[in-house]
Amino acid sequence: MAIQNTKRGILISMTPYEKRIAVMEGGDLAELVVESAESNRVLGNIYKGVVQKVLPALKAAFIDIGLEKAGFLHQEDAIDRNILLSREYGDKDDEETVGEELSIDQILHEGQEIMVQVVKEPISTKGARLTTHLSFAGRFLVCMPNTNFVGVSKRERDPKKRREFKKVVRRLKGPDVGYIVRTNGLSESELEISKQMRELEAKWDATKYNFQHQPAETCIYKESDSVNQTIREYFSDNTDYVYVDNREEYFAIREELQKLSSDKINKVKLWSSKESLFEYFKIEDDYARSLQRSVPLPHGGNLVIDQTEALVAIDVNTGPKVHGKDQEKIIFETNVDACYEIAKQLRLRDIGGLVVIDFIDMELQENRDALYQEFRKAIRKDKAPITPTPLSQFGLMEVTRKRVRTNLMTEKTHVCPVCRGTGHVFRLETTLSAIDRWLSRARTKGRIKKVKMVVSSEMVDLLCKDMARMFHYLEYKHEMSIELVEDDKMFPNQFYMFNDKDEDITEEYNFA
Repeated sequence: MAIQNTKRGILISMTPYEKRIAVMEGGDLAELVVESAESNRVLGNIYKGVVQKVLPALKAAFIDIGLEKAGFLHQEDAIDRNILLSREYGDKDDEETVGEELSIDQILHEGQEIMVQVVKEPISTKGARLTTHLSFAGRFLVCMPNTNFVGVSKRERDPKKRREFKKVVRRLKGPDVGYIVRTNGLSESELEISKQMRELEAKWDATKYNFQHQPAETCIYKESDSVNQTIREYFSDNTDYVYVDNREEYFAIREELQKLSSDKINKVKLWSSKESLFEYFKIEDDYARSLQRSVPLPHGGNLVIDQTEALVAIDVNTGPKVHGKDQEKIIFETNVDACYEIAKQLRLRDIGGLVVIDFIDMELQENRDALYQEFRKAIRKDKAPITPTPLSQFGLMEVTRKRVRTNLMTEKTHVCPVCRGTGHVFRLETTLSAIDRWLSRARTKGRIKKVKMVVSSEMVDLLCKDMARMFHYLEYKHEMSIELVEDDKMFPNQFYMFNDKDEDITEEYNFA
């Protein structure tokens, strides 16, 4: 199956234990979403919450929404929304008036029922970050209930066209909602804009009804799943292909696109090759590296990425050839390589919060300034709000990146019970995913039809659960005979593979 690496592509791979979504740009992996079967995503969900505690000193309140931990609502997320929207999207010609800003205890009181939306997933010991500024996102528009504000994407810089868009939206919209016209909507017809408005406002009407009729601390609107969100955010005229390796998901995506962009529905294709979708596009090694502490750089050197409770530290190390008269030049080039790899890893791992990067020391100030500009170029494609600072006198760069959900490392690993948090081991389903990919590579690259697989007791339990559904799935998928051997001394993240001559071939088809 020959595929050209052109503008943008979306790859969606589904298994009984995991969902993986990759966004390709120019043939390279740019974004990666990985979710296990039991992932309970709440980002974007709207809840009927109850105010548990109001803390004026912190300018915040804690809201019970029915999850394990109470959500956190900052004062800025509870004040008049028009104030914030005017700051971010307002134009000089806007005639919007905004009210006076109130303190949190003037807005909320304990026991009050309130409608809130999750804007940041619960992470570690912290509850979800909440807002009263509700929004319903579509491909062309973002609907914002309880405001009359109308904004236009900053990509449209012509003041006349911005005013025309606003006039159209104000004429078509409902009385209790505002809108932001997204970049994808700048080229759409008035008919398409109106059609999407009705869909988004129907969601708002259903949410209001649920708030009135459902009990407190319940979800009254559930956001689309990660596949639909990816299609919504990335599928556009610049998208060349969407490949899906699951028939049910394939038809679901086509049905959704039939409503939104029926002229582009043929870009969605069912993956039918025996070679796995991610293996064909050479994503497996990138995925494996995104779960590792050390990441190699293209021309020597490497990154070491350490995640702590407060921040993520990234150390840039030199390769073995940094010596001689051109040492400063080689160090600068290695640091530039690191800029682009770090920008890639921030997106792939979905790293957020504070990131501190320790670049290799450079003597020339002009190189320090040039490196800062290179990093700014490297992060341009990142959709998440991200802000770097120039290098400090110690060669450190501080970067803040908005975090809205659990990052990939936290999602796919848990704290090791042996080392008590100083390292990580893969979850069972992550190990199962690695076994699945190993078998795929061994079957397609090595033409192997029979293996002996030695795994831990926990993995045997998982494979044999529900009448050995997972085990039979692996044999059927890879057309391979598998002899399952249990070793109760192995850790859950370990597995070994042997051929019919009893030779260990684990590393031969393993991933980097």
